[in-house]
Amino acid sequence: MIELTPLARPYAKALFATALEIEKLEDMASELKIMAIVSESVEVTNTIENPTLSRQQLVDTLVNLFEDSITDTSKRLLSILAENKRLNLLQPIYSIYQELLENHKEQNSIEVFVATAPSDEAKEGIEKKLRSSYGNDANIYFSEDPKLMGGLSIKVGDETLDLSIRGKVNKLVNQLNF
Repeated sequence: MIELTPLARPYAKALFATALEIEKLEDMASELKIMAIVSESVEVTNTIENPTLSRQQLVDTLVNLFEDSITDTSKRLLSILAENKRLNLLQPIYSIYQELLENHKEQNSIEVFVATAPSDEAKEGIEKKLRSSYGNDANIYFSEDPKLMGGLSIKVGDETLDLSIRGKVNKLVNQLNF
């Protein structure tokens, strides 16, 4: 499978620059999120991949789908992506845009991997502890990874704190193998 991030980066940077210029960073992030989520649905994926639709028909269909929830800037993005046969980049564009926004706002993005979904109380405790360490404006995302077996793993930027059972077992195995 082709890595889409390098293809999406120029679009995300251009969109971010435009949003920064017109002072609509958060609004653009919301629009991109909507478009990214919808683009992952089976119906929209089938529409995008439909060879019988012209590029203009495809853009018109997508613009009608989003109607009042997106601005002209996002409509132009859809048109450019359709013209370049890159509508499959909406999700990576959103991810890169989100990173650019967090860097611009000097926010930390924290991903917490857990074996099973934590209770609301446990989730609040984890978020409270992370916010006290990394700032109240940190974006915290939870992802389930059953391979952890238990515990959790926290990723902040390029640093990872592995407090999972799998991590402890791997550490023990490495120590035994010296």
